Amino acid sequence: MNEEKMKILKMLEEKKLSSSEAMQLLESLEKIDSKTQGVGGGKGRTLKIRVYKEDSSEPKVNVNVPLVWSKFLTPFIGGKMKEELEAKGYPLDLGKIQEALESGEIGKIVEVNNGKSRVEIYIE
Repeated sequence: MNEEKMKILKMLEEKKLSSSEAMQLLESLEKIDSKTQGVGGGKGRTLKIRVYKEDSSEPKVNVNVPLVWSKFLTPFIGGKMKEELEAKGYPLDLGKIQEALESGEIGKIVEVNNGKSRVEIYIE
């Protein structure tokens, strides 16, 4: 759990997240941690969000979240990411994303490429 908290703080430091978004994510991690303590099980699926700039093969934003936590990310996806994509002319259908998260099926959920940047959201 500490690794996830450090990633959130690093994204805050790099100004990839606002302080309120970072706080929401940290609070969500705490809620999840308290709910999952003592729960067994193997490794689950992961929600992955990648943002690439221009022709870079290395993502500028690289977020990996256990799929069971994804419902806590919906406000983040619906807020900042949706605003940025819509500002660039790419409407985002949150209903379809939510359906994909609930189904848990492996594969790409969203890929947006405007020639200058690329956003990928997928389950692995």
